[in-house]
Amino acid sequence: MRRILFLPFVLAFCLAVLSCGNGKTDNVENDGVDENNQLANDTANTIEIEDVVAEPVFVTPDLAFMEVHGHVKSVEYANGRKAVFDEKGNLVNYATEYSGDNEVMIGRDDDGYIVSTYDGPGGSEMFDYDKEKMRLTLTGAGDGAYYSECNIEYDDEGNVVGYNFVSEDMAEETRDEWSAEVVIVSKDEHGNWTELKSGDATVKRKIVYY
Repeated sequence: MRRILFLPFVLAFCLAVLSCGNGKTDNVENDGVDENNQLANDTANTIEIEDVVAEPVFVTPDLAFMEVHGHVKSVEYANGRKAVFDEKGNLVNYATEYSGDNEVMIGRDDDGYIVSTYDGPGGSEMFDYDKEKMRLTLTGAGDGAYYSECNIEYDDEGNVVGYNFVSEDMAEETRDEWSAEVVIVSKDEHGNWTELKSGDATVKRKIVYY
């Protein structure tokens, strides 16, 4: 908490008056009384101002779906996945690496979060969030007898640090679980990651802002 006093301003004002030196004695004395009263009033009316709180990072359920924040216009991955947003952070166009010119079907929950997509050839995907922190925490994919999911781990600063995978193949009656460490290689000036590595795999994306 910072305390702001008007004392420096009052002292400067007093010095300015005294430097004139051409007024009558009684006027100077009256001015002194007035200035003392003003100083007392200013001191009594000291204003306390709370430390400035940083403006919250702009994020919406649709931006959280693509793991970005700020006034993002588009996010595009090297494999062809792309999302386009309006200036209010609403998703207006979405394509996957499989959808091509076909429209991706999107399902939402009661809070407006995207919880499922279906693009035809690629099958369906499911999503879950930490809504308090507006973070994507789980992604799943299913196509026929095959299902896989990825639980996303974050550090205290919100950086992705790990993926925990589970995959099941109903046809072959197999189930596998494994984990992979994630390292963010680079971020842009807004704090969104633009490249990350998980094992030998590298993921890059291009982010455009309004």
